Amino acid sequence: MVDAGTGGTGAGGAVGNPCSAQAGLLFCDDFEAWPTGSAPAGARWTTQAATGAITVDSTTASAPAHSGSRSVHFVPTSNSFQTFLVFHDPATLPVSGGRFFVRFFVRLASGMTGGHNTFMTADLFANPGQGNAVRVGEQQHMLMMTVAGDSHAYLSNQNFYNDGKAGVVFPAGAWTCFEMSFDPASTTLDVWVNGTEVPDMHPTNITLDIYDALRFGFEKYAGLDADAGAATLDLWYDDVAIGTQRIGCQ
Repeated sequence: MVDAGTGGTGAGGAVGNPCSAQAGLLFCDDFEAWPTGSAPAGARWTTQAATGAITVDSTTASAPAHSGSRSVHFVPTSNSFQTFLVFHDPATLPVSGGRFFVRFFVRLASGMTGGHNTFMTADLFANPGQGNAVRVGEQQHMLMMTVAGDSHAYLSNQNFYNDGKAGVVFPAGAWTCFEMSFDPASTTLDVWVNGTEVPDMHPTNITLDIYDALRFGFEKYAGLDADAGAATLDLWYDDVAIGTQRIGCQ
């Protein structure tokens, strides 16, 4: 785990060290400092889970970490609504003016489903999921985003219902780099996947809150895999970073 101006704790392997110090970096956790078998805890991390499991995983044979040897393993079940690891640190968020960037790496054990589910939420810690909460997840087998409940919805291919083409897809069994910026003052959101901007998820006239919490994991609406009828789902997250400038996938 690393704060602004310090180096990361993980060796990083072939991908380098995604928690290396850089301009604007406020926080980065590669999860190398956390013991395996339980969720990260302390002043910044809390869990929001019913029956789903959240543990630091070093079982590299089944799910190699993106960097170092550890990642966070989420196992939501068919009867759990939320399986979230929640970041909340008033020293980091909110930032002055409300504008910040987040970067994380995610690995799905199975492909994206046709139903609507969430992988990350930005909201107010005291009012989870309410107000102008931003949810990033899946629908129609592609990346999608909603703001303020279902008031505003953005598929990564907004023309899907005309052309039937998938937008951005997180492939099963591979690490995907996800980046996002939140700018309440200019009413703008922006998304990048593996370093490439997703134009259809870049609204420039959307009312946003001054977010102070990020929730990583899985929030189920349609089911774990509506097509396959899955009872559980495995996801891994690694190298979660927050900054005042774009962080990148290095």
